[in-house]
Amino acid sequence: MKRTAVCCALAFTALLVIACARPVPQAARPAGTLAVAGFSNPAFTWELLAGYLPREGVKVDPQVVDRLNEALTNTLLAHGTAGYVSMGNTRQCMDVKNYESEVSSRTTALKYWLDVGRCTGADLLLVPQLLYWKERQGKDMGVEAPASVMLDIYLLDVKQGRIAQRYHFEETQQDLSSNLLDAPKFFERKGKWITAGDLAAEGIDTGLRTLGL
Repeated sequence: MKRTAVCCALAFTALLVIACARPVPQAARPAGTLAVAGFSNPAFTWELLAGYLPREGVKVDPQVVDRLNEALTNTLLAHGTAGYVSMGNTRQCMDVKNYESEVSSRTTALKYWLDVGRCTGADLLLVPQLLYWKERQGKDMGVEAPASVMLDIYLLDVKQGRIAQRYHFEETQQDLSSNLLDAPKFFERKGKWITAGDLAAEGIDTGLRTLGL
């Protein structure tokens, strides 16, 4: 009887994986020229374009942001997104204004990023923000605490002066028994506990596909 139940559970899981393990389709490319800002790591809610921070006043190691920017660049390349204004050139426009003195509310946060977009001469500006980061405590086959990541990726319509799209990613890795609906992810990750960097890379890949980039 127990063996039958186990077999049924395994069969159900296999069917679930087959049904759900599909890559996120690439949305249509947005029209217009694109500029890409590197990841920012807001410490206060008023620095956000939307949403909230689970913890205020906390920033991650700058090396984490560097790795996320590398992942963002590599993913854009892998998706065939080319001809955009680079992070380096966008950074020059960001340096024109002092963010800390210019931004004190979400209204002015949006104005700041739109001004950056206008400075680049692009029609669209990609603004990624890292909101929460907790590294895995343990190894890939067993952890004391899993990785956890929260990030937002915004696509701003510079000409229209608005947020065109927003992709929100928030995940704390769980084991298979905690959430059977995550079975496809579990098998894609080969049953391993992944790092926060790997988790963020998945979010960046899905986010860019969702935005058409």
